[in-house]
Amino acid sequence: MRGAFHGGFSRRDFLKVTGAAGATLLIPNSVLRAADVLAATSPIRAAGSLPFPGRPPGHPQPDLAPALANIDHIIMLMMENHSFDNYFGMLPYQVPALNGNVDGWPSLGRGGIPNTAVPQADSQGVVHTPFPMPNGCQPGAVSQSWDASHQAYDQKKMDGFCIGSSPAALGYWDQSLLPFYYSLASNFVVCDRYFCSTLCQTYPNRVFMMAATACGLTATQTPPPSVTPVNGHIFERLDAYNISWMDLYAELPSPGLFGATYAAQEEALGKLVFAGPTNDDLVTAFSLLCQANNLPSVMLLEPNYEYGSEENPQNVQTGQTFVQGIVNALMNSPAWSNTLLIYTYDEHGGYYDHVVPPSALNLNPGDGTSPSQPPVTSTYGDDYTVLGFRVPTVIVSPWIKLGFVSHTVYDHTSWLATIEKKWNLPALTNRDAQANPLDDCLVSSGPAPLATPPMLQSARHSTEADSVACEEDGGQDPLALPEAPSTALLAAAGVAAGAGALALRQRIRTPQ
Repeated sequence: MRGAFHGGFSRRDFLKVTGAAGATLLIPNSVLRAADVLAATSPIRAAGSLPFPGRPPGHPQPDLAPALANIDHIIMLMMENHSFDNYFGMLPYQVPALNGNVDGWPSLGRGGIPNTAVPQADSQGVVHTPFPMPNGCQPGAVSQSWDASHQAYDQKKMDGFCIGSSPAALGYWDQSLLPFYYSLASNFVVCDRYFCSTLCQTYPNRVFMMAATACGLTATQTPPPSVTPVNGHIFERLDAYNISWMDLYAELPSPGLFGATYAAQEEALGKLVFAGPTNDDLVTAFSLLCQANNLPSVMLLEPNYEYGSEENPQNVQTGQTFVQGIVNALMNSPAWSNTLLIYTYDEHGGYYDHVVPPSALNLNPGDGTSPSQPPVTSTYGDDYTVLGFRVPTVIVSPWIKLGFVSHTVYDHTSWLATIEKKWNLPALTNRDAQANPLDDCLVSSGPAPLATPPMLQSARHSTEADSVACEEDGGQDPLALPEAPSTALLAAAGVAAGAGALALRQRIRTPQ
């Protein structure tokens, strides 16, 4: 049994732990206005309420949730640190079927370079413009801290990305370097109003994903925090109703944020499963589960965060290779027929996006927490009442609506709302109670539209070694602002995950 949750860890040790000038706007204004309004047509719900009052909790309600009737497995595949425009801004310009349907870059200027919605000036007043990334390496010098994110947001003006972050925030990738992601978005449901849950870094957003609250977190701290949500978290809720779940990870799992004791307990029960230190190890383990048709009801998939999650300064194509392996493993297995996979990102990574994040119905999570860990110089009037920036999101399932683009407002608590709607579970906080579930991306009757999976375009195979090359061979800007200092991985002797990670680091640095 691995004792991987004892001792101190840093961020990288823990999450680990724990065309023509003046091109016109492609999305009709009427669509944009409708998309900016939360699609909540039912009465306002609160923490503890059931999606279907009067029905027994912990059981599917296929007559009341027909779009989820054919879904038995709900998987969250959350990568790291990219905004929607940063990855998918060129979708409507490079994928004809999505022209006029996806809200990407507002327009293209001279030479086919995108225009920002409002000018982006730095602290000296110099206006900067977007630029294409030349390869998979990231430029560094971007920040998604609480202050940087709120400076970029600038009370809805969205004009501070070069101040809060840097001009590097305006860099973007497109189909030439992200062919698999563009193919995925072209064949499944892309969500152009999926926002991260709060305007800051990884830990608060991942805790929101698991507990519908940030528990007061404002940053990715070193050493990492241990939080206890007042109303519990989704894994406790699933256990209470005997609904199976698993976190399959390549380093250390996000539920470790709920404490070393809890993580060790769940590891002993086989719910936190170490697949091996590399992304390939995780793809292999996931594929075996899919081929055996032995997926749990709810699942988290967590890549190698040091080199394979797309966090700056990693090579983004390494993460793309991993996601391609996961999606292909699922599509080519018996588990495909009844699975819903959400591919998304924890937060924007400091990169530009042009869409103003909406309020969360002007309500904070309602669990008594406010931004405080660590204390912030200013709340900017945000008591977790504003969603974060948009992140790339695609809904993958044989039951998706063909040719559909969702403009419904989602955030990470929408994953929780989907699970709760499927099994009629009580909401954890006001946030997941009022979040829109993802089932409007699915058909509610008839045969599965993609019972036969589509053929997706392949990406260049990239490994963790490509991320090391970005960092060591000049891909990283010396001004890069990582989320936490890079330190030795899990140096504590005898920790299997740490030993595996250290072996990985040595293996990918040493020519074979």
